[in-house]
Amino acid sequence: MEKINVNYEKMYYGFPVILISFFDKNGLPNVTTLSSSYSLKDMVVLGFSSKGYAINQIKEVRDFVINIPDSSLRKEISFCGTKSGHEVQKFDATKLTYSKSKIVNAPIIEECPITMECTLTDVIEKDAYAGITNILGIIKGRLISKEYLDDENRLNISKFDNLLYFGDGINKGYRYIKNEQ
Repeated sequence: MEKINVNYEKMYYGFPVILISFFDKNGLPNVTTLSSSYSLKDMVVLGFSSKGYAINQIKEVRDFVINIPDSSLRKEISFCGTKSGHEVQKFDATKLTYSKSKIVNAPIIEECPITMECTLTDVIEKDAYAGITNILGIIKGRLISKEYLDDENRLNISKFDNLLYFGDGINKGYRYIKNEQ
């Protein structure tokens, strides 16, 4: 396999797409699309553009929810990732509905089968990575739709058809694994 050097601005090699929901400092529900994340035990790390409305609100309000959508929400994912919460009320502009978390002060997206309720613990901004803000949060609660669980309340992996994000800064797109039952 011959390989060549490339100089892409970005390289997304198949990250899960998530929707981050929060109440802004005025108490209004908002949501943004994100694909830079990982979790270990009760810790979660999210990466944002430092200029974004969502990260600047989350730094103030501290509570947020990670919502894992399935492929049926492709249009909403795209909309929430291209519109600023500063300019549009995304819950009003999409078919997404929410309920308030019982654990953190943030909205849960009802249409997403998996939810993790979180509170911000650390903000990481370094001169070497100008324009990027990473945050660490503690996961305080996890909610999973019953249809995604087996008889022993363990994850039924075959039910998932979540989206993955690929891109190089110019070409970008979503892929998902369709359930092959």
